[in-house]
Formats: sequence, structure tokens, C-alpha cells
Amino acid sequence: MSLRFSSPFDDPGASLHDRLAALSTQELALLEWRMRWKKQGRPKQHPPAWAWDTWGIMSGRGFGKTLTGSHWGSILACLNPGTFGAVIAPTLDDARYTNFEGPTGIVTITPPGLITDYNKSDLILYYWNGSMIRGFGSEKPDRLRGPQHHWVWGDEVAAWEYAEDTWDMMEFGLRLGDEPQIMWTTTPKPLPIVKMLVAQCARDPQRHVLVTGSTDENRENLTKRFYERVARYRGTKIGRQELEGELIDLEESGIVQRSQFRLWPYDDPLPHFVHIVLSLDSAYTEKTFDPRRKEPDPSACVIFGLFDIKEVYHVMILDVWRRWLGLPDLIKRVKHEFNKTWGQIDVPLLQKTVIPSRWTGNAVASGKGIDVLLIEDKGSGISLRQSLSMENIFMEPYNPGRADKLARMHAITPMVAHGRVWVPESGKRPGHIVDWLETEYEDENPEFDPDRAQPGFIPEVCTFHGPGTTTHDDYVDAFSQGLRYFMHKFVLTFVTGYSEEERLQMLQEDEKIRAEHGRHYNPYAA
Repeated sequence: MSLRFSSPFDDPGASLHDRLAALSTQELALLEWRMRWKKQGRPKQHPPAWAWDTWGIMSGRGFGKTLTGSHWGSILACLNPGTFGAVIAPTLDDARYTNFEGPTGIVTITPPGLITDYNKSDLILYYWNGSMIRGFGSEKPDRLRGPQHHWVWGDEVAAWEYAEDTWDMMEFGLRLGDEPQIMWTTTPKPLPIVKMLVAQCARDPQRHVLVTGSTDENRENLTKRFYERVARYRGTKIGRQELEGELIDLEESGIVQRSQFRLWPYDDPLPHFVHIVLSLDSAYTEKTFDPRRKEPDPSACVIFGLFDIKEVYHVMILDVWRRWLGLPDLIKRVKHEFNKTWGQIDVPLLQKTVIPSRWTGNAVASGKGIDVLLIEDKGSGISLRQSLSMENIFMEPYNPGRADKLARMHAITPMVAHGRVWVPESGKRPGHIVDWLETEYEDENPEFDPDRAQPGFIPEVCTFHGPGTTTHDDYVDAFSQGLRYFMHKFVLTFVTGYSEEERLQMLQEDEKIRAEHGRHYNPYAA
């Protein structure tokens, strides 16, 4: 059965009087309601006239998103007898008090007699024609495992607690009828789920329709006092998001910004590296098990190469990967990395096809292997270091102290902001970062559905604003851990940019001052 969004008149050849007389009380109420909504609703509040799979409305507060979703879902249930629909809100209480019982909720805007029963405890609406609508909350994605639906309305997806899990479970249950549909509404937030949906619409705007709008488009239905209150947000970042409906790019307003990474030209040979570090964020114990997902956390690796430009040290990202590996497989993978070399001066950077910046094989005069393996000095990292020491692999424990993830990221921002961190340029898209730093495909399959691809190293690092702001933060940990190691080992070169001779002279002068004034001399004390 295909969902229809047309008139209930089944016989266009009959006269208007006969057609109206053939309608039941409920059908007459539905006809009057549809005519009223067609006149009341703005063009952006009506579904596309062509066949579509998803219809998204991303707009500012007060645009009328909830009113639009309530009309779409309830009218769809009335026009298609015996169908099953779902409303998914951030929480079950949101579904009840906003989407069902709110001022613009389904129960409020649906004419009397069309909804015959409302089970508040299970949050289910029953219609006179056998259709049913059930409410769900994103805080419990597994509740969507059993139910099947013809259509779904996902409200405020940017506020969903477990957004990706909820969306996945919802799609698996959307298997009734020939043309199941999804409507989603949200205030824009640059979160992975929203960015995924917007990107999906950009790739195929015919099947995946996106409507954007601002609060001002519904000004005639909003109070003057509301506009007085929100006037102070005009022109601000939160105003652009909450009023104008603008999807703000967090990658250019975060702790580490995408534009701060420097591109190593595609056609240039790799430099001579003086020090190569493998920074590993390990996870394979019960402490790194996600009880909600019932699966372990992944281990993440970032490989850095240290090189100098005019006697100033810089760092290049040579390789990244993230895998769900147990201890034996993780040891095997680390040993494999130690067989690789980087920096073959006569070979273009991106000649290889799998990992363009990586050069494998035996070490040669111009190539260099990994010098040190960096592992956090706690948790699963301790047992991993003990196991690798038996394999004669040199490691250095990293102790972050009491600094949390956010503090560690703030600590390394000067290196990135001052242009000391490089990434390879894409050979396919000149001027852009190479693809394997942008996106991760499941099982490294490039044919995998791009809608399901996970954000890679660059998106994760640049959108991280604290715990919970990214789907994963394993790359964040490995990245900050590696850069802090370089800052501690080569701190003067990164902070000051002095030459080797100048730094040596500064150290000699410092020792002279200490000898003359004592060990605890304070140069700022008068």
C-alpha cells in the first residue's frame, strides 16, 4: 500500500452534492480540516507535491515546525486506513506534552471524532479508521526494535539523546507499505545527525527534501512580547541558530579549527622526518565497554612525523585509523605499523591508492620508521605496554595528570593555530584535505552508503567541544596525546620558533643567571 495525500473523493465523475452526501461524519470533518489547513499553512508547511522519501524542516524557533508535523502525521493517518505511524521526540515526555498534547500537538489540532481513543500510559492514538500513532523518546532507542511503521515524524532530532542509534532503529522498523516516508523537524545544531541529514538532502534533493526558514516567517502568529525578548539575540551566534535557522559550522568555531591545519601539497615529496611517533588511544577492557551499546569502544591511532622548515619544527599527520580490536589483534596491528617507513623524498605524496600518505616496506636512506609508541599510562594502556615490551617495541607512557579531554585539547591549540600541524592535500580535490582524514567507511569499503559513513579524523577533532559533542572522541585523545608529547619534548621550538643556536644561547644565559643569583632566582622580582 502506498501512502496517499489526496482528496477522500473516490468518484470524480459524480456531482459535488452526491460526493459530499457519500461521506461519513468523520470524512466530512477531515475534508473541512484539510481545506482549512491548506489555507492556513504557508507553502513551506505543506509536503512536496512529488514522491519523496524524507522531508526535513530545519528552521528557527516559532517557525511552526510542530504544527506542520502534527498536521502531516494526523492527516496522513486519516487518509490511509489501518496504517501505523510513529512520532519520535527527544524524550517520551516531550512526545506527550509537545507532540501529542501541546498547543500545536496532534490531539489538539485534530478535529473531534477522528481520534477515538488515547492511551496516555503507552502514548498511543487510535483513529476511527483503524490507523494508529505511537510516541517514542530517543532516550530509549531499543524501544523501536519491535514496532513497524508506514511513516515516522522525528521531532527536534538535534536534541535526540542517542541520535544515531535512534535513527538507525527507526529506519529498520520503517518497513510497512510500498513507499514509507520520514518527516524530520529540528532547530539547527551542527551535530553529526543533523549534518548527515543535510548532506543527504544535498546529494539527492528530489528524494530527500530540505526546507529551511526563520522565525520571522511566522511573525504574524507570534506575540510582540516574544520579539522584544529575543531582540537581544539578533546578530549573535545563538540568534543565527535559534532565530534565523542557520546551521553554524562548528569546524570553524571550535577549539581546533579546520582552516588552521596546513595542507602539504599533493605533488611535493614528503620531507625528511627526524622523529615519528605513533600515538595510540587503546580500548579493549571491561572499563572501555559501552554498556548502552553493548559493544566495546574502539582503539584509535594517529601517526605523527616531526620535520623542520628553516630550523623550525613542524608536525605532519601521516596516518590515522580506528578499529575495534582485542588485545592480541591490537598487538599484531601495532607490530605491523612498525614495519612501515615514511618520507621517501623522490616519491609524490599521494601515489599510493589505499592510504596515500603511507609508504610501506623496508627502511631506506630517505625513509624513516616509527621511533616511539605513545600509550596512556593508565587503564588498558598499562597491560598493552607490558605485552609490547616483550616484543621489543619501544614505548613511552603518557600521563595526562588530572587534565580532562577538554583541557588537553586546549593545551595543544597553539601548535595548530600557529600553523605547525600539516595534513596531506587530496589529489582528487585540490585545495582540500585528503579523503581518508575526512570520512570513515564501515570495514574500509569505499562503496559503502555515504549516508552511513562516519565522520573521520578532521571532523571529529574540529567539532569536539567537550564530552558528548561528538559520536566518538578516540581520535581526539590520540591527537592531543601526540601533540602534547611533541610540546613537552620540543617545547622551545614550538613556542618560540628560535633557531637551534639561539635556543642554545638562551639556555646558557639562563644557567649563568641561576649560578649568579641562586637556584630560586625570580627574574620578575625587583
